[in-house]
Amino acid sequence: MSCFKLPDTLCDELTRMVRQFWWGQVKEEKKLAWMSWEKMCLPKEKGGMGFRDLKLFNTALLAKQGWRLQTNSTSLFYRVYKAKYFPRSNFLEATLGSRPSFAWRSILADLAVVKRGVRWQVGDGEQVQIWRDKWLHNPSTYRVVTPENHSLQVTHVCDLIDGDRMEWKEYLICQIFFTQDVDAILSIPLSMHGARDRLIWAKNKNGKFTVKSAYRLAQELSTEGSLLESSDPAALKQVWRDLWNMRVPNKVKHLHGRHAETF
Repeated sequence: MSCFKLPDTLCDELTRMVRQFWWGQVKEEKKLAWMSWEKMCLPKEKGGMGFRDLKLFNTALLAKQGWRLQTNSTSLFYRVYKAKYFPRSNFLEATLGSRPSFAWRSILADLAVVKRGVRWQVGDGEQVQIWRDKWLHNPSTYRVVTPENHSLQVTHVCDLIDGDRMEWKEYLICQIFFTQDVDAILSIPLSMHGARDRLIWAKNKNGKFTVKSAYRLAQELSTEGSLLESSDPAALKQVWRDLWNMRVPNKVKHLHGRHAETF
């Protein structure tokens, strides 16, 4: 599962077996499913039961391989695949190429998850493109919302940094960007030691990739625009959290046990 994309038919068959087990179906017996499996696989904070969607879990595991190809340039795995499939670019810009192996097809099929989850952590700003890359702390897009002004010779984040003092050029930033972007840019701390820019995983606070966060991201991508989403997701999330955190009083548990003995 972590190296190859499983056929949809296999995932569907495995899901059917799991679903039958949890709904209590035996052999050819038909049991009523009280909720769709798609909703059962939603996180508890969104009203689901947190069951694993095998297709999305397969996607998250393959995204881990893609993340390794983007960030771990010292491994043999990276050197072999780069030489064969993306010799003049990085993994995020890679294409299928000619005569690709099944493993490469599998990894590249989930490139969208890696692209959505990655962003830049600003160091010296030399590698980060202002108008194209994701580098802000805004979790909605991680990009600037200000339209690009082609008359200005400002293309990379380093153009907004005073390299001698390692401070933002606040006067220039205020002239170019909307207030929303100005606040987001000036809130980014700069290293006095001139650290290099690096790619981090935006879906974790520590910037490290995890299969769990990639799975959640794959779920978000699969349900974008779905009716399963609330008009106020933050409020709904808190409601479900409060519900799942409820504790049944010991007295109620005792009464439930006494009633169970009568059957």
